[in-house]
Amino acid sequence: MKEAAVYIEKRKITNIKIANNFWTRFMGLMGKSPKQIENMGGLLIKPCSQIHMFFMKTPIDVIYLNKNNEIIKIDSEVPTGICCKKVKGSKSVLELPSGYATKLGFNSKDRLEVV
Repeated sequence: MKEAAVYIEKRKITNIKIANNFWTRFMGLMGKSPKQIENMGGLLIKPCSQIHMFFMKTPIDVIYLNKNNEIIKIDSEVPTGICCKKVKGSKSVLELPSGYATKLGFNSKDRLEVV
């Protein structure tokens, strides 16, 4: 997977990995421990408008982004074993360790730059 950094208004927020092919999008964070997810920083899945939490070992935070990388929805501490609803307008999803959306200061309407 490709590595990148996420910025908001030229301020670096976190390092991430990018899942942009069928296999990496399908696998996502399945089977990863909380420590492994934390070490990754996060996972950007694109294209993506809906996720599932099957075979996940821990809850995560999920940030849905539109075509301009603007945050349209933030779900915190999404539990394992569920299928999330499709988010209208979502073109990609940023998965983060549980609690990190708040800890890193993500807010609705923020525009992310992925470099």
